[in-house]
Amino acid sequence: MTAPQYDGYIPEAPAENVPRGTVFALAIIPAGIIVWVAIWAIGFIASIVGFAVAAGAVFLYRLGSGGRVGRAGAIRILIITIATMFLAFGASLVFDVLIAFTSETDSTWIAALTSPEFWAFNSYVLAQPGVLSSYLPSFLIGLGLSALGCFSVLRGAFQSSKVEPAAAFEYPITPTPGSYTAPDAPGSYTAPQAPGSYTAPPVADSTPPTYGERVEPTDPNAPKI
Repeated sequence: MTAPQYDGYIPEAPAENVPRGTVFALAIIPAGIIVWVAIWAIGFIASIVGFAVAAGAVFLYRLGSGGRVGRAGAIRILIITIATMFLAFGASLVFDVLIAFTSETDSTWIAALTSPEFWAFNSYVLAQPGVLSSYLPSFLIGLGLSALGCFSVLRGAFQSSKVEPAAAFEYPITPTPGSYTAPDAPGSYTAPQAPGSYTAPPVADSTPPTYGERVEPTDPNAPKI
């Protein structure tokens, strides 16, 4: 089977799907509010929820965007996290007023939340001097932890928006036929001569002369005997 040929093309990472990532990240808003109020209800400051909301927003955004967080995505994550914290803080105020209202009126939570009298009572209580300021330290701590949770992803997103992402993998480039010089095939060079295929040099005559035979000198100018 012929091996696949590659021309050096490097596949690009999938583009960031900002709208889809934003929709996924919005799911952290109700989850963050519920967790914040649940921890608040048992008497603890739910400031650590701010960090969890930021981390959850980042996770959900990556899940929807295709795994990437760019500059636009980081800004949306920051806005969603801050909005979640404001809504959670407001929900905790409503929860405290709801507890007071239901204890006074002997009504259920659902009945109170659907009653106009409760919302009028809620506005009256929160408008009293010093009520909102007593909640401010807890809210600022939660907001600070939210910013801390977003800091790393914001820094990475803003830095990656200035630098092109490097390719994670490069295919090996196989040379195409004819792009290199092949070694000489057998027979395309001069082989050494086999034994006996060359001309040996002449050998002097070593036959002894016959007895009594007159031998002529080789030099024509030599005196004859």
